Amino acid sequence: MKLYITLYLLFFSTILFAEFSVGDTLPKITLADQFEKQHQVNGKDKLLILTFEKDIAEKVKQYLEVQTTDFLKKNQAKYISDISKMPSLVTSWIALPKMKKYPFPIMLIYDDYGRNFSQKKGKITVYRIHKNKIVSIQFIAPDKLSSIFNPI
Repeated sequence: MKLYITLYLLFFSTILFAEFSVGDTLPKITLADQFEKQHQVNGKDKLLILTFEKDIAEKVKQYLEVQTTDFLKKNQAKYISDISKMPSLVTSWIALPKMKKYPFPIMLIYDDYGRNFSQKKGKITVYRIHKNKIVSIQFIAPDKLSSIFNPI
């Protein structure tokens, strides 16, 4: 009996956290930013830029800080950072106050929702979407971030 329950839970958890794949239609994604303002991925968005590691997020921040304040909006992009592994005290006392100084919104993942997105260590994950459908998934080095906005 325990084996059946274990198998059921394992199967159910993989359904809950199945990674989004090329060809999938994204579900409604609504996340709060560093100011607790809700942002939603919508049919007009073409890029989702995701970070899962502190040093990679820092490189994205450095890139976005030197762009115009409407850069993400102009490029129909959303920046999402998974901060679920960060201890809550660090998040509330250090990270969020720092993020509130950034001139761009960061949609934040505080829980296991980040498991729905593909990721590779040391890379930025980029989902290209068209009308909420995933067209491609790329893993790029932080120094190549500008290439997603000016594809060759």
